[in-house]
Amino acid sequence: MLNEIILALIQSITEFLPISSDGHLALVSNIIGTPNLFFITFLHLASLFAVLIFTRKEISEILKFNKESWRLIKYLIIGIIPAGLAGLFLSDLIESTLTSYLLIGIFFFFTGIIVFSTKFIKPSKNKLSNKSAFSIGLMQALALLPGVSRSGMTISTAMFFGIEKEKAVKFSFLMFIPLALAAFIFETIKYSAEVMTIPALTLIVSFTVCFLFSLLFLNLLNYIVKKDKFWLFGIYCFLIGLVSILLHIL
Repeated sequence: MLNEIILALIQSITEFLPISSDGHLALVSNIIGTPNLFFITFLHLASLFAVLIFTRKEISEILKFNKESWRLIKYLIIGIIPAGLAGLFLSDLIESTLTSYLLIGIFFFFTGIIVFSTKFIKPSKNKLSNKSAFSIGLMQALALLPGVSRSGMTISTAMFFGIEKEKAVKFSFLMFIPLALAAFIFETIKYSAEVMTIPALTLIVSFTVCFLFSLLFLNLLNYIVKKDKFWLFGIYCFLIGLVSILLHIL
C-alpha cells in the first residue's frame, strides 16, 4: 500500500501544479515497479472530485444555461476536442512513452520552456474566443504525453492570449472535468483485469489522500498565479527533466 500512497501524493501535488502529474507518476512508477495504468487513471478520478469542488461556482453558473453559460460551454467543447481525439486515436503511442526516461525528460524540458516564458507576458484582460479556446485545447492534447503538464500548457496558453489569470486557471480545470471522466471510463474498461489486482482498502486510502491533497494544491496554484509566480515552475521542470535524462543515461 505504501507505493500506492506515494503515487497518490505525487498525483495530488503534480496534477494541478504545472509540473506534469503523468510525467512524475511514470517516472516514480518506473523506479518502484511497473506502472499500473488503471491505478494512475483512478487517481485522476480523485483529482476530478477535487476539481468539482474547486470550480463549483463556475459549474453553478454553467447550469443556469443562460447566454453566458452557453458561450462558455461552446468554448469548453472546442477546447476538449483536440485532447479527446488524441486520447482516442493515439492512446497506444502515448502509453509507449511512459517507460522512456529520455522522452519524459525531453517533455519536461518542453513544459519548462512554455511555463517559464509566461514570466514575460504583460497583464491583459482579453476574453475567451473560438481561436483561443481551440489553441488551449491543442496544447492540452500535447499534455497527454508524460512530462508535458496539462495545467502548464492550458494556463500558459490562456495567458499568452491575454486572458485574466484567474479565468485562465478556472477554464483550465473546467476542461479537465470531462476529459478525466472519459479517461477513467475508457481505462477502466480497457484495463478491467488490472482492477482486481489492487486491494479495495488500498484504493480507498489512496483515493482519500489524493482527493484531500488535490484540494490543497488547487488552491495553492490559484494563489501562486495571482502572485505572478507561475513561471517559477518552469525552473523546476528543467531540473526534473535533467534528472529523468540522467536516469536514462545511467
